[in-house]
Amino acid sequence: MALSAAICSSILCPPGLLPSLAAEPPALVQVAAPSARSPVAVEVYNLLDKYYLDRSFNGVDWKATRDTLSAPLTDKEALDAADKVVRSLGDRYTRLLPPAQTAKLNKYDVTGVGINLVISDAGRMLVGAVPPPDSDAARAGITFGDEVTEINGKSTTGMTSFDALDVIQRDTEVVHVRVRADGSGERELTLRRAFLAPKDPVRTRLVVTSNGQRVGYIKLAEFNSQCKAKMKAAIDDLQAKGASSLVLDLRGNGGGVLDGALGIAGFFSDHPLVLYITDANGAKQPLYSREDLVSTLPLQVWVDARTASSSEVLAAALHDNCRARVVGSRTYGKGVIQGVFGLSDGGALVETVASYATPGGLEINNLGVTPDEQRIFVSDVLGSSFLDTDVKATRFDSIACAKPVARAEDEESAGGGKAATAAQASAEKLATASPCARGGIGHECR
Repeated sequence: MALSAAICSSILCPPGLLPSLAAEPPALVQVAAPSARSPVAVEVYNLLDKYYLDRSFNGVDWKATRDTLSAPLTDKEALDAADKVVRSLGDRYTRLLPPAQTAKLNKYDVTGVGINLVISDAGRMLVGAVPPPDSDAARAGITFGDEVTEINGKSTTGMTSFDALDVIQRDTEVVHVRVRADGSGERELTLRRAFLAPKDPVRTRLVVTSNGQRVGYIKLAEFNSQCKAKMKAAIDDLQAKGASSLVLDLRGNGGGVLDGALGIAGFFSDHPLVLYITDANGAKQPLYSREDLVSTLPLQVWVDARTASSSEVLAAALHDNCRARVVGSRTYGKGVIQGVFGLSDGGALVETVASYATPGGLEINNLGVTPDEQRIFVSDVLGSSFLDTDVKATRFDSIACAKPVARAEDEESAGGGKAATAAQASAEKLATASPCARGGIGHECR
């Protein structure tokens, strides 16, 4: 949004990335596709040329590539040529998805109506992907490239993708939009929100220790479209049951919607700095959580070698903001963000568009997050039936953190208000292009 981050063919994507990361529909970008031929190859070239993180393009002759992809090509020739170029970049996370595989990303749809919103360079909010055929957006006739001028009575002028998502999520059942297609007037539409029933990513239990302390345990399996709402409900429930401390288990969590990590970090800390994003132009920008504080209970985060991407973002943010100790083993080490950009044929280009670092400035890619305490969990060795044993053995010691990172309001009070706000909006644009900041451990959506 995006993010992303929100990400996927029907999220606030391309989940859109840095200052100019959110792309206009390919028909509006620089290289023009020959008439009566497939535009997909040209769309792919333009998106890579504009947003791809590695500006050396892995040594590929980029001018020759442009000439090849700009030639008249049939649908099959365009797809084959574009796929060859994508593979030549040598990036395991960048890939071309046909429409059928793109549809699988719908479980990350955080809007619930099937629209993928992007911000053009001119500041217009556009539909950046073909709406899924079974979505309310498709049934209402919304198409790729349409402009959304108003959401729930609010003008989209000046909105970031995160702003739009906030407005959409205020009503749990419907979204009112005003849409304008090229060459036609505006239409007012009411879209009903519906989700593909993604699995509940949260599992909880309340464990009573030998000294009578109640420890609330929360297992977060992935960052999908429901993770923020489910996490907040879980925290509220455990606190209502008398939990005096919390364990957040991110072991085996390969990531997902970056917006989920941003939001959940805010549940435990007051609008914290969550990460720094660096785009293809080398610009480094901070990204803060917008969510309100939910819990101040002592917190410990569990991680392992399969904790990746958005999970690493969350673990590092909670640690660097002096909010939680991180316990377990070094994490996977995926510190790059992918944007998912819709194509006119209903497919999508997933491309690496940014890298990120922790609030403390440490790189994550290929390095991972180092825990405060190395720990082998009994439940990893003897099975999940020993989970309570691990929870009861947890010590909520003081946090190894020299100084909390600055909060957004701290920067503003120091005189950087407008600059900080501009940087946040710019970074949000980048993060929303990547609804999935997902790791490469068997997950379809990155």
